[in-house]
Amino acid sequence: MTVLLVIAAAVVVLVLGGRFYSRFIAAQIGEDASRPTPAVVKNDGRDYVPTPTPVVFAHHFASIAGAGPIIGPVLAIIYGWLPALLWVLLGGVLIGGVHDYLATYIATREGGQSVATIARRILGKDAFVAFTILLVVMLALVCAAFLNLSATALTSMLPFDRLELPRDQSLFRVATEGGKEMIVIGGIASMSVVVITAVAPLMGYLYLKRKVAVWKCSLLAIAICAVSITVGLYYPIRLSPTSWKLLLSGYVLVAAGVPVWIFLQSRDFINVHILYVGMAALLVTLLVAGLRGASVADPIPATNLDEGTKALGVFWPTMFIVIACGAVSGFHSLCAGGTTCKQITSETAARRIGYYGMLLESFLAVCVIAVLMIGASKAHYIVDVHPRTLAGLRSSPNAVLGFAMAVGNTVKLAFGVPIVVGALAGMVLLEGFLVTTLDTAIRLTRYLIEEIWRTLFGAYDVFSAPVAGGEPAWRKGEAVPVGADGLPPAPAAADQPAAPAAPIATAGIARWSLKLLRQYWLNSGLAVALTLAFALTGGVKTLWGIFATSNQLLAAIVLSLAALWLLRQGRRLWFAFIPAMAMLATTGASLALLLRKYLAAPAKNATLLTANIVIIAIAVYLLAVGFKAVAAHVRGRGAAGGK
Repeated sequence: MTVLLVIAAAVVVLVLGGRFYSRFIAAQIGEDASRPTPAVVKNDGRDYVPTPTPVVFAHHFASIAGAGPIIGPVLAIIYGWLPALLWVLLGGVLIGGVHDYLATYIATREGGQSVATIARRILGKDAFVAFTILLVVMLALVCAAFLNLSATALTSMLPFDRLELPRDQSLFRVATEGGKEMIVIGGIASMSVVVITAVAPLMGYLYLKRKVAVWKCSLLAIAICAVSITVGLYYPIRLSPTSWKLLLSGYVLVAAGVPVWIFLQSRDFINVHILYVGMAALLVTLLVAGLRGASVADPIPATNLDEGTKALGVFWPTMFIVIACGAVSGFHSLCAGGTTCKQITSETAARRIGYYGMLLESFLAVCVIAVLMIGASKAHYIVDVHPRTLAGLRSSPNAVLGFAMAVGNTVKLAFGVPIVVGALAGMVLLEGFLVTTLDTAIRLTRYLIEEIWRTLFGAYDVFSAPVAGGEPAWRKGEAVPVGADGLPPAPAAADQPAAPAAPIATAGIARWSLKLLRQYWLNSGLAVALTLAFALTGGVKTLWGIFATSNQLLAAIVLSLAALWLLRQGRRLWFAFIPAMAMLATTGASLALLLRKYLAAPAKNATLLTANIVIIAIAVYLLAVGFKAVAAHVRGRGAAGGK
């Protein structure tokens, strides 16, 4: 019954937060439902399109929800389920929801621009370049962490007795490890991903080109998911982890350059059905298991700080970093400043989509915690998720397997079906989100790299080449829109460096080099190369620490930008400033701990050490520029008051 109380308490906290705290913030920042939004004012039928709030909410939630709110709680519940639950609920209401709402609202008020562009408006060009480099490093770490997770999931193996299967079973492939026969469960989920990816262009063609009704496409998407799993059962993928990483890297290299409807949007459309159905099934399973009072033997305790410290590190800041997306995620601000702010029809919708979207993600994290409470045997969980630090084993940590087995046990306790059914469902659910995140993040990284080149070399003729309509962008006075599906667009003309009377002419090697920088395949290749550099030099747990830290740091910076924006608007800002300072302190402490860890073996951790130093340097620089901007604003107000 404990899990029922946990779910009930979570619902109450999240509903009250959405009902009262979000409205309180709306009153403080001056939310005005009658003020026209960019979607209404700039309606161009392409980038700025007024869209019903429920439709935008579904799009936004599909963009922000992925593997993060699952993997983070799985790793961090070793501290105990109670600290993890409290951080998800309080963080979601007081920090994450505020961050997402303010990012969406401010992007809307600023004409539908990205957070990077808003940073340029407030802090200047140099801060924009530094901020964009930080985003590139963070997204490369995101991709590397999820690439490694996907490769680990592919080769996940379990003993026969864990899955309660007979030796003569023919459903799963059998492999030998350490002289023992093991069930290979991961290849089925990976084949499911391949099938869904292969048919994604057809789905995009149907609902975008042929204008087939959405409900018909939804039925087809559900059928595709079912077929993909069936194909995976009969033809599971059999690749080494390194081969799988290279295969996925080749795929995202192509996907980052083709039109978004071919893979990115179409895969999202199919996978969102897995998300919604999976969340609903997870909740029903938890309720049934809770009503039956079910729980595995040796469950994870409410508090377990000693073993948590041994497994991951000191409780603060580690747990607050490891659980990122379920409590607060800087990545959400990129989605908010992408297409979300260009589709909403009122400022009230910015709150309902931004704040409530975060709360729904927090609830997903709560469901994951609840599944681990019921279905994760502590001994098995440690062997799966923390084998080296707590069990003294040489096997690699496998958070995906830990989640899948917890789902399998919970499904069995609730409905009496074999463990393998739920385990396979959990694996398919998570594996699909891992690859979808790779799609989005690599494309976004490519856009950001292109934006850096455009900012640094925009005065040269190569970057003033003709755009749609035949005229160069510098003459038309507008940037080429590049954002799609939650990805930030190019900045508006007012935020571009001052256009010269005529572009600077180039020739020879200089011209060839600048033309090379405009090639999508080069920038996609740089994004993939940086991802592989991180993925091949760090394991899942190692990468998760620095990825989650950079992600939380981005949230802290966005909250700081929001506070500065509110200051310039003459509004109250404590609800943004206090969370910003809390997250800056937490991420600062985490960066210091990671730096000490990497310096202990600099040769082994050279890539991650370099990334850590770059992140620290950029964070310090942005803080300095931010404080300078605050001081200038205060001086300006003082001078105005003196007159």
